[in-house]
Formats: sequence, C-alpha cells, structure tokens
Amino acid sequence: MSDDYEEYLLRKKMLELMKKNAKAEKGPVETLRDYLYDRGDEVLDAALAQYPKEASAIAERLAELIKQGVIKDKISGGELLELFRRVGLNVYVETHVKVAKDGKLVTFSDLLKEQ
Repeated sequence: MSDDYEEYLLRKKMLELMKKNAKAEKGPVETLRDYLYDRGDEVLDAALAQYPKEASAIAERLAELIKQGVIKDKISGGELLELFRRVGLNVYVETHVKVAKDGKLVTFSDLLKEQ
C-alpha cells in the first residue's frame, strides 16, 4: 500500500472516532431533546426551570434508557408532562386555546373579552 492511501485510511478512521465521541459527549438533556416532539422541548424547559434538580435527574435517567435502547420511540410533550406529574412534579406549561374567527385564529380569552 502507498503511504498516501494509508494516511487516507488513518484520517478516515480518526474522523469516524471523532464523530462517535461527539455523540457520546452529549449531555443527558441534549440526548433527551433529540427524542422529543410535539412541544416536548417546552415541557422539558418548563420542568427544568420550575424543578431544576428533579427534572435534571429524570432527564438523566431517560437519557440512559435511550442510550441503552430501552426507549426507542419518540416522546411527546404530553407524555413527558404526564411523567413529570406522575412523579409529583406539577409542571405548569402555558397553554392557549385558539378559535377561528373571521378566518383568523384568536385566543379564547380575547374572544370572550370582545363579547
């Protein structure tokens, strides 16, 4: 083999290892965020703001389960909120009910104020 080809293979292997290490260096919260959908980020942010110690511990455990392959499916915001509430963390997530009026979406509270 030529020196250039050996160097190419070595660089390629190093790049693969660097990518693998970058994935492994993700913190538990970032690992969990990759598996969240449907307002899951909002729920996680609210939980971390309201219960930083407890929410971090839960995020760490969920990240471990994700890395072990126990959790394979994505986690919705509603599922995450239910989990937090089941363990006793009453996480408040701001919600708005919107209704269609004259082709526009308005909040329900604004609609009631108008009437």
